[in-house]
Amino acid sequence: MENKEFVLDQVTIKKLLTIYKLVIPDFQRSFVWKKQKKQQLLESLFRGFPIGAITLYEDGGAYYIIDGLQRINTLNQYLSSPSSVIRFDDFYEKIEDCIDEFMRENGIVLYDKHMRQCIKTWYEKLNKLYEFEKVSVLNSVLMSSTKEIAEVFKDLTKVEELLDIAKGKIEIVHDDVALIIYRGCKEDLPDLFRNINTGSIALSQYEILQSMWINNILDKEFLQETYEAFNKELELIRDRYEIQAVMSSGKFDIFKNIVGLNHEICCKKNANFLFHFSAFRELPNSDKEKKNTDKYFDNDGIAFEIYSTLLIHSPNKIVKAVDSLYKNGENITKISKFLCELNHIILLSIDDAVREIQRQEYSMSDSKYHSLYVLAGIIWSRYNIDLKNLIINEIPLNEKIYNESLNLEKHIMEKWFMDEKRQISFFNIKLEELAGLQTVYITDSGKVVEAGIYDGILAIKINGEIIMENTVKAFYRTIFKKLIKMGAPVGDYIPYATGKKRYLINKTGKHINEEPFVSPICVGEYYIETHKSKRGATRDIYNFIKKLGVDVEYVK
Repeated sequence: MENKEFVLDQVTIKKLLTIYKLVIPDFQRSFVWKKQKKQQLLESLFRGFPIGAITLYEDGGAYYIIDGLQRINTLNQYLSSPSSVIRFDDFYEKIEDCIDEFMRENGIVLYDKHMRQCIKTWYEKLNKLYEFEKVSVLNSVLMSSTKEIAEVFKDLTKVEELLDIAKGKIEIVHDDVALIIYRGCKEDLPDLFRNINTGSIALSQYEILQSMWINNILDKEFLQETYEAFNKELELIRDRYEIQAVMSSGKFDIFKNIVGLNHEICCKKNANFLFHFSAFRELPNSDKEKKNTDKYFDNDGIAFEIYSTLLIHSPNKIVKAVDSLYKNGENITKISKFLCELNHIILLSIDDAVREIQRQEYSMSDSKYHSLYVLAGIIWSRYNIDLKNLIINEIPLNEKIYNESLNLEKHIMEKWFMDEKRQISFFNIKLEELAGLQTVYITDSGKVVEAGIYDGILAIKINGEIIMENTVKAFYRTIFKKLIKMGAPVGDYIPYATGKKRYLINKTGKHINEEPFVSPICVGEYYIETHKSKRGATRDIYNFIKKLGVDVEYVK
């Protein structure tokens, strides 16, 4: 993580809940622990045990909850309305002896049941944060009770003594809590969350994403099936959470869309032929019958990684992928239509993948990266996904991509996505190679046409001038000479990476992982990597020139 800063702090629970501007989006508010889990947390606090650090992301004076949402929700609920977490009978059992002693010492002669009823009325009436500390609230209850009780408690000091006894068994004496405050790039948040939260269940692994995307609204009229799938997913986790007003809470947004797509994927009966890894778990028949669901598998994140892979060419850049959808201020309708089509081709391509895998002699390896690679290949071989213009078009089948992505025999024989090749670095390299086989398409007068290559010749237009060459090396050499001559700010963007491990251009001739360029050229003080397919070379140089702010176009 670059430009990161972690600040360690310790504050009281009261300060955390009342001073800090905590951001809890509508979706997260709907999920809270069951009562037993809440009581376990409070019992730990009453006994002075630590409850772990709360991790927050600070941005513009607001604090997004990365880790600790359920603890904060529980504390906020209990300290606002204690009776919603701890029954009155259990509470009164703790203070009954103290109440009896208080009455004896003050010579108060009242029926126990009357006193108990007063305390119960006060306890169950509390509904605001730290309201139990206010003398006025208890005094109001006492003055509204029987004449005898109202007479006894005309003396306000007795009300204060009684309040001290009652609130003493509500308040949390050992209320210091450790904070870890993160300040840095928000794209690192999902990885940070996964690293620190080892107890995630259901959707909690991605809760932080929802807090980042509460304003990324979609029109559910274009995504009705996905919206319905999202609601079905919520129904399935009622036994893990208490869900309050789920069906009406908040607007339909990008997070809920991806969760809905994830549910649709898990409802595909043979999806495990493609998603053949342990985290894509088959649900027992007993669970399906008990929950009355068509869901065959349990997994909470594959749709997030599919989106990231298809849109950004990396499985762990979902924040960047979503930001790219909304960065140009596109209207909700256009984004919603784009995602409707994207969801559609993902689900169709999963079916295609399953059919092809079933036909072959070889099966998938136990790696989600293998699954993502195959699915991306099938989609890229048949569709052009234009993220910039939010357009998806069906294209003539790219047999090179299709055959390479589904060559399971080769994958298994060469141990792709196995052993030392299981890591994301290998996946990124293979995905980049696959992307390099893509034909670059642009929209011309309403038609989708191939751009950038003419019978093996590379071509691109810079500031109105067309540059054409036969090889990648000659193409790049001519382009960089032109960029330097025209005074483009090339040096401001060096080194420039095209993936997790690879640079397009650097001053040392080495990649991010310190491996030397495979096929470099040198223009001035810069080394340029030319070990690319012609289509990949055209795409990478186009993106780099756009980064410089120079006018560049694919040549039709």
